[in-house]
Amino acid sequence: MNLSAIDVNLVIALDALLQERSVTLAARRVGLSQPAMSHALTRLRELFSDPLLIRVGRQMALTSRAEAMTPQVAAIMLDLAGLFGGTTPAFDPTTSDRAFRIATTEYVELLLLPQLNAALAQGGPRLAVHLLPLDARAVDALRHGEIDLAIGVLPPDGLPSDLRRAALFEDRFAGLARASHPTARGRVDLPTYTALPHVVASRPRAHGAHEGVADDLIAARGVARREVMVVPNVLLLPHVVTASDLVATVATRLGRAFSSVLPLRTFDLPFELPPIEIAMAWNSRTEHDPARAWLRRLVMDAVPHMREPPRRKRV
Repeated sequence: MNLSAIDVNLVIALDALLQERSVTLAARRVGLSQPAMSHALTRLRELFSDPLLIRVGRQMALTSRAEAMTPQVAAIMLDLAGLFGGTTPAFDPTTSDRAFRIATTEYVELLLLPQLNAALAQGGPRLAVHLLPLDARAVDALRHGEIDLAIGVLPPDGLPSDLRRAALFEDRFAGLARASHPTARGRVDLPTYTALPHVVASRPRAHGAHEGVADDLIAARGVARREVMVVPNVLLLPHVVTASDLVATVATRLGRAFSSVLPLRTFDLPFELPPIEIAMAWNSRTEHDPARAWLRRLVMDAVPHMREPPRRKRV
């Protein structure tokens, strides 16, 4: 595409339409007449070969293509403001209806979402959060502005230089068994642990796959478990363990969360595994965006509400 043929004013109109989801409100936001904004929407629809805004009942909604481009367009607007010396508009969570996109794992969802949901309900009642899997595409999506934040096991040496990172908390590993299990209790010895039937969660080795990290760490110690069942989702583990003599190896916080709602108990592993560090990462290009900065503070404020798991002595 010949970029010289693109009117930069269309980017401004597109951002207003994506944020307001209304031709009238978008026109008012950028100081255009309603017919002028309607004309801009027509041109944008032709450029993207997509309607962008569609009527759903008595309201307008974004198409999936428009939803996907919203964070990228917001990032471009920030770049334009910085380039021409403009000031970044303030972010008011109490009135904004922005939708944040976070790539993360089931583990992080289970631990952080209750706190995030409570904070959003109180401080940003009109805001929305879209959760996406923290898979192999997450880093590229973060770099291209398709997501606002990534949360998971994100080693600093595994991230490109244009991404920023902040550690959130550490976690360790423990065994998980049904409360009435005859063998898996307290601290099991190595022969018992390896003889127990194990269920493991399988997922592609990607950023944030903490269950994959546990498997790798156990294998690195030369421990061969008797894996008799593989499930596709870590959240299935407690249901399998509750109804059988199978055991699992999970992060301590995850085991504690499972045990609070199901008849389960954790037990000490017969070996020490290095802790895992959960971190969040974001695009340095949008670091000073007030909305994304508010989101990062929200995540940081939610972390202290998760009680620190007990530390084991090294054996």
